[in-house]
Amino acid sequence: MASAADVRSILSIPEHNSTPGAPRTAGKPTVQSTRKPEGISRELYSLIGPSAPSLAAQLAKPRLKQKPNLSGSGKVKWEWRSFKNEARSDSLELGHWVKASTDPSAEYPFAKYNVTGNVYTYSQDEYTQFLEDNEWSKEETDYLFALVQEYDARWYIIHDRYDYPSTTARMLEDLKDRYYSVCRKLVRNRPWAGDEASKIQLISSFQFDKERELTRKKYIMSLENRTPEQLAEEEALYIEIKRLEQNERRFKKERDELLRTLAGIDSGLPDVVEDESPLNLTIDVKKKRKAGIELESPSTPSIVSLGSPIVKRQPSIKNVHYDTVNCIIRTDLPTTTIATKAAHQPAYLRSFKLPVPKAAIAPKITQALAELGISHSRLVMPTRENCAQLESLLEATTALVETKRVVDKVEYDIRMLKQRLGMRESQEAEADGEAANGDAMDVDEGAIGEDGRAQSVASTRSARSRRQSRRSMSISSVDTTGTLSTRAITKRQKRL
Repeated sequence: MASAADVRSILSIPEHNSTPGAPRTAGKPTVQSTRKPEGISRELYSLIGPSAPSLAAQLAKPRLKQKPNLSGSGKVKWEWRSFKNEARSDSLELGHWVKASTDPSAEYPFAKYNVTGNVYTYSQDEYTQFLEDNEWSKEETDYLFALVQEYDARWYIIHDRYDYPSTTARMLEDLKDRYYSVCRKLVRNRPWAGDEASKIQLISSFQFDKERELTRKKYIMSLENRTPEQLAEEEALYIEIKRLEQNERRFKKERDELLRTLAGIDSGLPDVVEDESPLNLTIDVKKKRKAGIELESPSTPSIVSLGSPIVKRQPSIKNVHYDTVNCIIRTDLPTTTIATKAAHQPAYLRSFKLPVPKAAIAPKITQALAELGISHSRLVMPTRENCAQLESLLEATTALVETKRVVDKVEYDIRMLKQRLGMRESQEAEADGEAANGDAMDVDEGAIGEDGRAQSVASTRSARSRRQSRRSMSISSVDTTGTLSTRAITKRQKRL
């Protein structure tokens, strides 16, 4: 445990005299007083002491921007001076307040915003060659270009100030059409220093369609001149269109749900009674309840309903006539099966049930049909008759390809057998020639002695016996291969 001296040293408490009756020393102990730097709390400074001066610089308070001096020391003197705008050509002199420190000979600062457009001019020769028009004279065209230059192509002001004494009244579209057509002709017929793309871009900036502008303004005027009744009718039509779109989305959603339901029926629906009207299915619930029979869900049919056979009803004359008129073909379920999920046949498109050839011979069938100009994967009119004809055509093509493959196999076997037979015959001929040469040599050597003759006769007999055995083996092998190939051909023909 810490002693009292340790506690006093930690808390910086001066030591007192241990004798109780001893007088205290007069005067206070000298303690070095150090000022706490800014940015450090009192508790932190009492812990670290004055030995870490670097922390004071890091924890110093940030100095904010000095407040503006709003006292009367920073006064600005203003003067009323006259000035001239260099953008004006009439030497008009006006006055305004400016700071006294501003240079009196400085240029008017707002003169730089006076930007004028490039107004084209033309000569008499250019007008005679390119710009003549039956509805416009040269004097009226000059008057138009002067107004455009004066009012900086502000067309509503130009149309308001346009007062040329002519017999025809000029609309705003007439003025714009004449000006832009003249500019296009001048750009197109004058020599151009830049590239062709910039020239085309400049010509396109002067494009103006007079008829389209008139049609646009007429449409805007018709919209502005609508009566309250027409506005109400338009609002009602808009609401009706939105309602029809909403109903169409709802019908589409219900149709998708119905198709999913029909495609996932687990039973033959014994509670569904067919009505005389086409495409109408109603469930006779009241009769079932009166008879005391519990209704069962189609998704969880009972054992009795699953085991009950399907009752085939005779189609009425009305249904037959309706199916004939609307080209509807109904397929009956097989009577031997019970009403299970496998017996249910959902609705489908004939184009989705087109026959597909076998994968092994599909390229050959596709090539054969392509020579005839027929595609087995798509029909323009997939009717019942066309689908049946396509299926029969695919069956005939498949049989033809299989027959062709069998014929090629048989021809290949026959060719190989003929080659083997030719090789055997050549080997036999060579063997016969060698035997004849051996007999002559044996006869010549027979005169040497009796022992030699016996050896030559024995060798000749052994050679003949070997040749006969080889010949019998070759004939038997040819017979066996021919028999096997004949049996294979008969089996393939039976399969076809």
